[in-house]
Amino acid sequence: MTDPILELRDLEVHFNTFDGRAEVINGVDLTVEEGETVAIVGESGCGKSVTAETVMGMLPQPPGEIVNGELYYRDEELLGDETAHERVKTESLGMIFQDPMTSLSPVFTVGEMMRDVMTYQNKTNVGWLEIFRNIVGRRDVSEADMHDRCIELLDRLQIPDPEGILDRYPIELSGGMRQRVLIAMAMLGEPEFLIADEPTTALDVTVQDQILDLLSEQVKREDLSMLYITHNLGVARRIADRIYVMYAGEIAEVGSCEDILDEPLHPYSRGLVDSVPKLTEFDREGIEGLIPNYTEPPSGCRFHPRCPAAVAGECDVTRPPRFELADGREVACLLYEDGLSPAAANEIAATEADTNRGSGTTHGRSSGPRESDESIESLTQRMEDANE
Repeated sequence: MTDPILELRDLEVHFNTFDGRAEVINGVDLTVEEGETVAIVGESGCGKSVTAETVMGMLPQPPGEIVNGELYYRDEELLGDETAHERVKTESLGMIFQDPMTSLSPVFTVGEMMRDVMTYQNKTNVGWLEIFRNIVGRRDVSEADMHDRCIELLDRLQIPDPEGILDRYPIELSGGMRQRVLIAMAMLGEPEFLIADEPTTALDVTVQDQILDLLSEQVKREDLSMLYITHNLGVARRIADRIYVMYAGEIAEVGSCEDILDEPLHPYSRGLVDSVPKLTEFDREGIEGLIPNYTEPPSGCRFHPRCPAAVAGECDVTRPPRFELADGREVACLLYEDGLSPAAANEIAATEADTNRGSGTTHGRSSGPRESDESIESLTQRMEDANE
């Protein structure tokens, strides 16, 4: 395997808030290979967008603070060199934002915004004289060339009447049209790495399907690498090669799209998949409770207060590393500490979950995992039996 195009190592991001210091990102490792689409999935508020903003160099500091971590783009470290980060962001990175109405200016037409993107692309330091020259129409780039480029991109994204769209304001466009304009603006700089932060969240399912098709087509056409942020597992299945499951600022599981969605190993991943509504099943199991307070995060595994298979004295004390399994899968769960097979660990987790439900224990509403010496001993025995 070649060196990844992007690698994030042990990222920690804190925020200073009125309630205290929030430890939002806690030791995130992530890699994206050349030409690969990687999705980060998880509940709202788990730190997906903060991770993307850190990669893009857009994290607001303050209140945010990068406490630890390294970011490598083509083997060049960026977090420790602001100038290099700005240069790489300008030359190689593109971002599609979540909400078009807050990302597009209401006082400029689509054409004016697209021409500004082309005018200032690949520039990290622009003086007032250059800004004035551009305002009065003395741009370095030909107006005709910029116009043709805008028309070409809008037409490629299947926007009807691209000539007329250039003279319209965002408020005059539908949600799907605005999202296509955002994609076109992200592609204007010809990036080689694209970050998409839930670009289809506010769209209806038919428009969402069209946008995903167009985005996949652009990625293949331009041979891009992409980091896709979403809480929609169906979208992740549709667009991603690999998935990182994130919970409360930590990576719970890593694997191929098919492996994680068809056979999730981490209890949190299992809960996410079980929460997806199915036409053939009216009763579905979800995950009790909410993401923890980042100003007072749980000790040990951050998921243990909600985990149906959590064991007192273990999960609430020790933070699990990511254990490497076969086929490139990684799981941050103590069930896999002694080399259990996925099938054995899944069986134990399911048994613990059934036992907890049968005893009326709901960890999303209790103060922590079930405190039973008999439970710990029985779990240990089953792990030993499974290994044998």
